[in-house]
Amino acid sequence: MCGSARQGRVQGSPRPARPLWIAFAGVILALGAGPPACPQDSTSTTRPPDTPDFVEITPAALQATERALAFLASQQSRNGSFGTQYPVAVTSLSGLAFLSHGNQPGQGRYGEQVRLAIRYLVFDCAPSRGGFITEPGQGQSRMHGHGFATLFLAEVWGMSETLDATLRDRLRVAIEGAVRTIENSQSRLGGWYYLPNKADLDEASVTVCEVAALRAARNAGFQVDKQVIDRAISYLKKSANKDGSFKYSLSMGQTRSSSALTAAAVSTLNFAGEYSLPEVQNGLKFLQKFKPGTDHNNGHQFYEDFYAAMAMFQAGGAFWEEWFPLIRDDLIKRQTKSGAWEGEYGTEYCTSLACLILQIPYRYLPILQR
Repeated sequence: MCGSARQGRVQGSPRPARPLWIAFAGVILALGAGPPACPQDSTSTTRPPDTPDFVEITPAALQATERALAFLASQQSRNGSFGTQYPVAVTSLSGLAFLSHGNQPGQGRYGEQVRLAIRYLVFDCAPSRGGFITEPGQGQSRMHGHGFATLFLAEVWGMSETLDATLRDRLRVAIEGAVRTIENSQSRLGGWYYLPNKADLDEASVTVCEVAALRAARNAGFQVDKQVIDRAISYLKKSANKDGSFKYSLSMGQTRSSSALTAAAVSTLNFAGEYSLPEVQNGLKFLQKFKPGTDHNNGHQFYEDFYAAMAMFQAGGAFWEEWFPLIRDDLIKRQTKSGAWEGEYGTEYCTSLACLILQIPYRYLPILQR
C-alpha cells in the first residue's frame, strides 16, 4: 500500500509489462506490479478518506476489466482502428483503456494494440505535417474525435521512448499540429464547434474535449497558448446555470442542459485545475441527483458515467467514496457475456469508457493526477 493514508483498500491490481518509472509533466507514475501507485503528493484530495470498509478494486471488478480488455483487443481492425462509428474517437478511447491497465506502446499484454492505435491515428488520420486528426466520412461532429485523439496521443507521449524513431517523430508532429488546430478553431466566446473553423458557433460537449486535450498536451511538455485555455475556462464558467447544470451552447442561446453535459463540464474544469470554483461545487451537487443505477434517460449513459466518475474522483473524499462503488457495481451488472458493454455509438465505444471507469483506481494515467 502507498504511504498516503487516504488510499482506499485494494483487493488486487493488474500487472503492467514491467516495473518502470515514467517522468510525465512533473509527476512520477509508478507502473510496477502490485497495488495501484500513488502520485508524489500524498496529500492529494483525489484519495478517498481512510475508511476501512471502502474498497476500490474488487475481484469482480478485476474480472470484469480483464474480460472487457480481451474483448476490446479482439475488435481492433488490421489498420489499428476501433469502431465503425467515429473511429478516431473510439480508437483514442480504446487506446486510453489499454494505457489505464499499465500497458505501454509495444510493451505489455496489450502494448501492440496501443502501438497500432497510435500508427492508425498519426499515419492514417493526421496530415504528415500535423493538423486536423480525422478520417473521411465520419460525419459532421469531427472535432470530438480530434479532441479525444489529441488527449490520447498526449497521454502516450511520456511513454513514446518505446516507439521506433519514425513513429515517435510522427507522433510529435501530430500532437503539435493537433494543438495548433484546436487553438486556431476557438470561437469568439471561447468554445469550439463540430468542425475546425473560426465560425462564431460553439457547443459545450465539443469544448470540454478540446480543453482536456490542450491541458494534456501542455502537461506533456507541448507549447499551448495559455490564453486559449483561459478563454475556454471562462466559456465553461459562463455556461453554468444557477441550479448547477451547464448550458448546451452560449453562441446559439441554447440553455438546455443535462446531467451528462454537466458531468463533462465539471470534470474538465477539475482537469484544468479549477477545483474550487463555485461552478464546480454547484455542479457536483447537481450531479448528486443522478447517481449511478438510477434511470434518468439522457441518451448518453456511458458518456455521463465516464465524466461523472472522473468528476467525483477529482473531487475526492466523500464524493468519490460514495460514487465509485455505485458506478463500479452498476457497470459489472450491465456487462454482457462477451465481456463488452452495449449502448450508444457502438460496442467498442461503450466498452472502452466502461474500462476507463473501472480502472480509475489504478491511477496510471497522467489525467488522473491532480
